[in-house]
Amino acid sequence: MKQEKERILKLVEEGKLTAQEALTLIEKLDSDYKEKEEKITALSVHVHDEEEPFSAAKKESSKPSLGAKLFDWIDSAVKKVKEVDLDLNFGHAYDVQHIFQFKDTDFSSVELQIANGSVNIVPWEDEDIRAECQAKVYRADSQDAARHAFLQHIECEIKGNKFFIRTEKKTMKTNVTLYIPQKEYDKIRVKLFNGPVRGEHLHVKEFSAKTTNGVLSFSHLTAEKAIAETANGQIKLAGHRCGTIEAETINGLIDLRGRSESIDVQSFNGNIAINVTESDCRSIYTKTTTGNVELAIPDDLAVKAELKSNLGSLSHELMDVEMLKEKNDTIQKEMMFTSNQAHDQNITVFSESLTGAIKLKYSQR
Repeated sequence: MKQEKERILKLVEEGKLTAQEALTLIEKLDSDYKEKEEKITALSVHVHDEEEPFSAAKKESSKPSLGAKLFDWIDSAVKKVKEVDLDLNFGHAYDVQHIFQFKDTDFSSVELQIANGSVNIVPWEDEDIRAECQAKVYRADSQDAARHAFLQHIECEIKGNKFFIRTEKKTMKTNVTLYIPQKEYDKIRVKLFNGPVRGEHLHVKEFSAKTTNGVLSFSHLTAEKAIAETANGQIKLAGHRCGTIEAETINGLIDLRGRSESIDVQSFNGNIAINVTESDCRSIYTKTTTGNVELAIPDDLAVKAELKSNLGSLSHELMDVEMLKEKNDTIQKEMMFTSNQAHDQNITVFSESLTGAIKLKYSQR
C-alpha cells in the first residue's frame, strides 16, 4: 500500500492529479485496507487454532474473505517468511518416512488438515488409498524419538464414509502425497497453515483448498463447486470443469484457465487472469486493489460488461459493442457496454481494480 500512495503523490508532483483527487484515492485505498482487516475468515479462525478439532470448524460464509490475522503479509512479507521457516526457528530435524495404506476402501469424502508441510492429491486406478508421508520432526532427541513423535501426533484413518489426515503439531513439517481411487467424491477439503496444495484430475462435488502461506495449484479439476483461498501465494487452475469457482488471495496471482459457469475471484495485491474456454459461463466477478485484470471469454456469447478502475486503463477487444456508459476522468474510469446481443447465450462481467489496468477480450479455443 505504501508504494501505491507514493505513486499517487508522484502524480500530484507531475501535475496529473490535484491534491483533492489524490486525497480521494488515498482515502479509498485506506478504506480497502481497513475492510480487509475487519473481516474474520475461516482461514484466520481455523488454521491458526491448534487446539480446535477438525470436525468442530465453524460454518464457512458463502463468500469468505481473508481477514485481519492474515493481512500482515502485505507490509511484512520478509518477517512472515522467517516465522514459517521451521529450520530457522527450531534448528536440527530428523527425517521420518511413513506410508499409510488402506485396502479395498469405501468412502466418499476426503479431509486433510496439516499445520506445516504440503499436500499433493493424485487419483489412481487402485481401490486402495495410500498416503506417503515425508516428515521433518524438530525438537526430537533421536531418530526413534522423532518417529514416535510423528506417529503420536498424526491421525490417519477412515471413519464412516470419510478418510482424513490430521496433524496440528507445528514443530513437524509433513509432506503428504495422497493416492486415492479414481472416482467422484462428495467432498474434498484441505487446510494448511503453511505450505502448498496441489492436485490433478480430481472429480468431486464440493472442493475446498485453503492455506495461509502457499500456492494452490490444480490441473483438470472437475467440481460442482470449488473454493480456493490463500493469504500469501498464487492460485492456479488449469483445464478445470467447474460449476462455480470462488478464489481469494491477499498477495498473489489468480490464474484460471478452463470451463466454469460462475467465477468470483478477489486479490488485494496480485494480478487476475481468467480464460473461459466454453460458452456455458454465465457470470464473472473480479476485484483487486493493486493488480491488473485480463479476462478472455468465448466469442459466441452476448455480453453485458462493467469495468472500473481509478488509475488503470480500461480496454476491450469485443465486436458489435454498444457503449452504455463511459467515463475517463483522471481518478475514475468506467465502462458499461453490451456486445454480441444477437447470440442466445449471455454472460455478465464485472471487474474492478483501484490502480490496475483491466482488459476484456476473446479467448483462443
